[in-house]
Amino acid sequence: MKKIIALDHLNEVVDQALGKLGLELTERTIVREILMYAEMRASTQGLIKIKERTVLPDAHCNAITTDTKTASVATVNGGGHTGMYVLHEATLVAARLVKNNGIALVTTNNTRSSTGAIGYYANHLAKSGYIALVLAGSPKVMAIEGGIDPVFGTNPIAIAIPTNDKPLVLDMATAATTWFAVINARDSNSRLPNNVAIDREGTPTIDPLAAMSGAINAFGGAKGSGLALMFEFLTGVLGNASLVGDNEDNRSNTIIAIDPSVLGNEGQFQSRASELVKRLKESRTTDNKALRLPGEHSNAIAAQCESQNQIAIDADLYQHLLALADS
Repeated sequence: MKKIIALDHLNEVVDQALGKLGLELTERTIVREILMYAEMRASTQGLIKIKERTVLPDAHCNAITTDTKTASVATVNGGGHTGMYVLHEATLVAARLVKNNGIALVTTNNTRSSTGAIGYYANHLAKSGYIALVLAGSPKVMAIEGGIDPVFGTNPIAIAIPTNDKPLVLDMATAATTWFAVINARDSNSRLPNNVAIDREGTPTIDPLAAMSGAINAFGGAKGSGLALMFEFLTGVLGNASLVGDNEDNRSNTIIAIDPSVLGNEGQFQSRASELVKRLKESRTTDNKALRLPGEHSNAIAAQCESQNQIAIDADLYQHLLALADS
């Protein structure tokens, strides 16, 4: 059941709850912003992560450090801090490198908690005029096509394109569903859609508990599985982080940022991108309804939340956050 809450009130509750979990002010401010970005877009990457305690830094963190390899390449060691905070810091590093050099590659490692909705980071870079690709590594919960064992994370990718208006952001997992969608189904005693998960013996299942002891499927069969495999190379392998079978939990992320102005006049890419969006919007559709591009629906939900200063949130989740904030 959903409950309508004032947006500014929920922000305060979330900040207090993160504080009670032990996050320092700077870190919890960033984590709250990223969680609320997702929650306002009705994403499974939102406030449920507080309930599941996937936002916690290590008990004893070290300082985040950046090892600049070349003028355009750097690695950010998270020091055990919250994944969202570390990837935000890496985004700032990428923004600095791409501004100075036209292109940037930044990897992260040494985190053990969720990075949240990775579209947030891609959107941040695109608002400054950069093309952004963000890949996230995560715990192994997805099977390869034809396999049974969980060998990949849900391995999402976010791609953001700057335009003359708001950035166009694609944010998607290579899994048929997200891990937190499975958790939501478990908590609400719901069933999963068909063909998104298997049990531990490899039999298709709609039971979220069976899926949690089994594996999630890739989207689109072999094609989605192939993308997930490539993203595993570009995160876990490239970032020197955990691979399936490793005992440690060390997650890696990869950011690629491109300044399109190095290939043309200032603003030319944004104008052409906007023209493409315009032409797509003018094309015919099967149902005669307006064409909807990636991110538009979720952005419309977020804009409505902001304009009305209210948000619909799961009632049980809200009570959990409130109890934590008041503890």
